[in-house]
Amino acid sequence: MSNSKKRSAEGDQGRKGELAETNELDELEFEDPYYDDIEEEEDAEEMIDGEQEMGAEVEQSTTDAAGPPQVAKQVWRSGVQKLEDIEELEYDPSAYIMYHSMQTEWPCLSFDFLKDDLGDTRHRFPLTMFLVTGSQADRADKNKITLLKISDLNKTHVKAESDDEDSDDDEDDDEGLDDDPTIEHVNVNHAGGVNRIRSMPQNAGIIATMADTGKSHIFDLTANLASMMTKGPRVSATQTKPLYTYSGHQDEGYALDWNPLVPGRLITGDCAGKIRLWHPAAQSNGGTGSVGSWQVDNNAFGGHTASVEDLQWSPSEATVFSSASADRTVRIWDIRDATKSQITFDAHSEDVNVISWNKNVGYLLASGCDDGSFKVWDLRSIRKGCTPLAHFTYHNGPITSIEWAPHDESVIALSSADNQLTVWDLSVEADDTAGGAQGLAPGSDPALAEYPPQLLFIHQGQFNMKELHFHPQIPGALASTAENGINIFKPAITVSS
Repeated sequence: MSNSKKRSAEGDQGRKGELAETNELDELEFEDPYYDDIEEEEDAEEMIDGEQEMGAEVEQSTTDAAGPPQVAKQVWRSGVQKLEDIEELEYDPSAYIMYHSMQTEWPCLSFDFLKDDLGDTRHRFPLTMFLVTGSQADRADKNKITLLKISDLNKTHVKAESDDEDSDDDEDDDEGLDDDPTIEHVNVNHAGGVNRIRSMPQNAGIIATMADTGKSHIFDLTANLASMMTKGPRVSATQTKPLYTYSGHQDEGYALDWNPLVPGRLITGDCAGKIRLWHPAAQSNGGTGSVGSWQVDNNAFGGHTASVEDLQWSPSEATVFSSASADRTVRIWDIRDATKSQITFDAHSEDVNVISWNKNVGYLLASGCDDGSFKVWDLRSIRKGCTPLAHFTYHNGPITSIEWAPHDESVIALSSADNQLTVWDLSVEADDTAGGAQGLAPGSDPALAEYPPQLLFIHQGQFNMKELHFHPQIPGALASTAENGINIFKPAITVSS
């Protein structure tokens, strides 16, 4: 959890990033999180009433006739405290190893990181990453899929008080830290708003979408993505048609997942409670040919009595997947028997919005609920009336996204409608020997005693958060999408076993 002071999102406009794009230069822009002194003075009014940013500290100024204003700092708790007229939230770069904010032309409900060939475990800055996003425009014909290449992602620059005295000594180390990231993008027309978008793990250029029209599409953007990964000319894709479209769902849907073990195998779920299994045509006929066309099973997986909210394949068993539903249950299925689920359990007392299967510990499944809680389940001991391994009720809004960290088996992140993204380490236990209140170290802010010890970090400043993902090749790096744009960041936290 970040205990550093933050600046409000409304007041934190900063300098606009320079873009190197393939088309529509005004569509995407980065916001620099740093202010100069003049900008801070001009925007002071906005910052007082602005939207809260990234798990903050409150600064309360009092004027003393004998000297400059005195500042008293304290931890600010979202949903608990209100800002008074003399208080403001400030963004503190020291809470992040990296933080960048990007605005898009239209809101984005869903995105995915695209695997690249730059290395599987990258730490060195500046970083480069690739994403695919889907839009929710005000008209169906304005929607698009966007491939993004974001480069020159530098560390967050934290200036020390002594910088003015010995800035020459560290000039080489600071080179490039204040530079804005660079984005390139390629747009692809999409019929209808994009409810969910996912990239095939085995071929990042194969993109599947669930549209608000009720149709599901697969696009082949392999050539476009390949051109963005090189220094050659970019391949335009604006008029690219879907490789395959399925119209058999009874309603629109938000559930979609590629099989991590079988290239081209896909599951989709709709708001009518049905789940469909997709096979590459060559595989469905008994072959192992290349992915190019699909066959969707006529028999749907039907067991849920309400909307299917999320789907997740098992990371270790190619025929097994899980589903979450508004009927408050989680089900485990085997595609060799579509007539019934192998396991069904009542996971929550309200709608189950999202699930995540731990890729490093194959028997752990996490679920997030409409009531703001999330649970962790041990699938080895699931039975009717069973209790979860862990149950947390920190958030005060529906959980909108949940995901285990790919590089640490005990770390999980989730976003909520309460406009917070939290990172947890479930291996942490309260240290009752630390000497402070409820295990706090001496000198710690007593307000921290109200937070679960497993809660490592709180990120704020985004309105109506919808989805988050850990980068599969950059340990600790995350991105989140919300109504007011996309944030890319790496918390300044240390996780130890």
